[in-house]
Amino acid sequence: MNILIINVHSARNKGDAGIVLSMIDSMREQVPGCRIRIKSRFPHVDQPAYDVPVNETVQNILVSEGTTKPQKIGYLLRLMKSYAFKIKDPDYEWADVVVSCGGGFLLAHGLSLMTLQHFIQIKAAYDYKKPVVIYSQSIGPLVGGFNRKLAAKLLNKTSNIFVRETISEKLLQTIGVTAPTEVVPDSAFCMEMAPSGEIDELVGKIRAEIGDRPLIGLTARDWVFPGLSGPQERRTRYIQSLARAIEYLERTYRAKVLLMPQVLGPNPFNDDRIISREVLKAGAIKEAELLDYDFAPRHLKYLYSKMDMFVGTRMHSNIFALANHVPTVAINYEHKTRGIMEMLKLNDYVLEINDIEPAALIAAVEDCWSRRTELRAHLAGTIPAITAAASHPARYISGLNKGKTGMAVLSYASEM
Repeated sequence: MNILIINVHSARNKGDAGIVLSMIDSMREQVPGCRIRIKSRFPHVDQPAYDVPVNETVQNILVSEGTTKPQKIGYLLRLMKSYAFKIKDPDYEWADVVVSCGGGFLLAHGLSLMTLQHFIQIKAAYDYKKPVVIYSQSIGPLVGGFNRKLAAKLLNKTSNIFVRETISEKLLQTIGVTAPTEVVPDSAFCMEMAPSGEIDELVGKIRAEIGDRPLIGLTARDWVFPGLSGPQERRTRYIQSLARAIEYLERTYRAKVLLMPQVLGPNPFNDDRIISREVLKAGAIKEAELLDYDFAPRHLKYLYSKMDMFVGTRMHSNIFALANHVPTVAINYEHKTRGIMEMLKLNDYVLEINDIEPAALIAAVEDCWSRRTELRAHLAGTIPAITAAASHPARYISGLNKGKTGMAVLSYASEM
C-alpha cells in the first residue's frame, strides 16, 4: 500500500515531528509492507528527521515578516487559481491513500494563506480520485463564512475524519460536515521514545548537583493572542506568570527548573528559546536554566520522562511528559490542549493563556506537586488505553488496504 502523508510542517517543531514519527510507527505496524512518502513545507529540514522520502508540498508558499502586501495578494491569487484546475503531482498519482497529517493547522481567524495552502493539499488528492483520511487533528476555529464553506466542501469528501477532542467534532457538525468522524487521542501518545546516553549524562550531572531536590521541566511559547484586546499586556502577564511560578518552585521546594527546547523554528516566533530567555530575565530566578539543545523527538520524550513534574505550554511537550506518567500542569493556547487534559480527566491542571495570572498558575503547580504520587498512579492506569487508542487511524487505513472502507473504529472511551 502506498501512503502519502500531506500537510507536514517542520521537524524543527518536535511536537509536529513526533506526530509524523508516531504515524509512521503505527502505519508500519498496522499496514505491514506499506510504502510511505511525505509532503512537507520544508523538505530540506525534514528529510534528515524521517527514514522515508520527503518531497515539497504542492503550491508551497512561505510567508515571513518581510513578505509585502502585493506579494501576499499574488500568493492568494495563485492559490485560488489552484482550486479551479487539476494539480499535477507524481506523489499523489503514486499514492493509494492520502493522509492529512495529525496536528492543529486547519484553522483560520480570517482569510489565511496558510489555511488555503493546507486545504489545497487535500484538494489535490481529489484531483487524482484518491481516498483521504484526516489523522487525529484539532480543527478550528474557522472564522468567516468562506473558511467554513470551503472546509465543509473539502472535508465532506474524506473517507474518515479523526479528531483529537469533542470540540472539533462539534465544530464539524456545526459547519455541516457529515463525513464519518471519530474522536481519538493525539497520535504522539504512541510515539516510541529512545534512550540517549547524552541525556543520561546531562540529567545525571544535574541530579548529582541537586541531590533529592525536585527536577521540573517547563516549556514556553510565544503567542499573539489573536482576536483579543491588549495582546502585549497579555503576553507580559503570561511571561510574568511563568517567572513567578519558577520563583515559587525555587523558594518553596528548592526545585531545579529546566526550560526545554521543544520548538526551534522554522522562524524566530516559533523558536521557544527566545521567549524562554525572556522568562528567565523576568524575575529573581536563581537556578533555573534553558537547555539549549536540539534533541530528536524520541530523545526529547526520554528527557521528559526524567522529570518529577512538568509545566507545559507546548501541547506535545505535555503529551511527551504525560505519556511517561509525569504529573503535568498545562497552559492552553488553543482548544487542543484543554481537550487532551479533559480526555485524561485532568481538568484541574489546565489554565488558559489568554487570562493567566501568576497566582492561578502557582496554585495549580502547588496542587500538582502535593498530589504528584496520586497523579502518577492515575496516569499509570490511564495512559495504556490512550496509547493503544492513538493508533486507531492507522487501523482504519489498514482496512482501506483490505477494501473495508466502512470498518468501525473503536472508541478510546470504551477501553478506559
